[in-house]
Amino acid sequence: MNKVKILKTEITAMPASALKNEVASMLRSKRAHKIGKVNTEFLLRSLNTEMFCDALNDCDCNIADGKGVLWAAKYLSLPLKAKQFSIFNFQFFIIAEAIWQMAYTGASLIFYPKYCRQPIGENIPGLDAMFLMLEAAQDARESVYFFGAEEQILPKAIKGIQKKIPKLKIAGFHEGYNYKDTDMIKAINKSGAKLLIVALGSPKQEYWIRDNLGKLENIRVAVGEGGSLDRIADPSEKAPKWMQAVSLEWLWRLFTGVNRTGDPDRRTKSRMGRIWNAVPVFIYNVVKWKLGEAGNAGVVGNVEDE
Repeated sequence: MNKVKILKTEITAMPASALKNEVASMLRSKRAHKIGKVNTEFLLRSLNTEMFCDALNDCDCNIADGKGVLWAAKYLSLPLKAKQFSIFNFQFFIIAEAIWQMAYTGASLIFYPKYCRQPIGENIPGLDAMFLMLEAAQDARESVYFFGAEEQILPKAIKGIQKKIPKLKIAGFHEGYNYKDTDMIKAINKSGAKLLIVALGSPKQEYWIRDNLGKLENIRVAVGEGGSLDRIADPSEKAPKWMQAVSLEWLWRLFTGVNRTGDPDRRTKSRMGRIWNAVPVFIYNVVKWKLGEAGNAGVVGNVEDE
């Protein structure tokens, strides 16, 4: 599999059809593996936080979670042709070309999605990726441990998972708000689980896996799941398929649902802040990165073999 470097983070160009087999292979391995699910917020955070960037790049596999990641990979892979002609080698023309490329690659996500399927062929939505991993564990007859989410949410999520994957072995679970690391390590080790789902929210879950995976005796695959368990417990959290297809899932999340305390205003403000970072702020930083790279090394969208 190839790895595509977007900003400072390496993304594995893995199709959904290969993920299940890859996880099955990891479960049979003698060592532990870390899987990251990277969206635009993650890419932006890794650009500004070295510790988070290192945590992601230390993963064995980083899945592209969201079409914004595909857009960034495509956009950064396009050369700035204005750099090739000395007569046009002025910053104005270079910036204008970079903005034009940003506009038409962004529009292609809605009107011609196939255009953005290189160098990363497809994204795997977070919830779909988790179910593929759980199916791999079921087929391998290995058990899973769920760690995270709120106390009242976790049982509902597990019930939803059991309904969809009835033969999955669940070794144990624990909510993600009242716990001690030492107790969690003991519980996970005692369970004998090979797959660990950590849903503590990012970046907490990535740091927890980084700091504790070496202490887990049986775990072979650990993955940070963010809000996946919440969306299983409350299906209204997931956008309709047609909105996912045209890259408008973020819009659905903005205008649907209220938080657990029943305060819709607070949750809407929080989501608006996240969407602001995940869309306009992210786009600005990717364009800025491309212009900076073009001015220095002239290399963007670095692709390398794993």
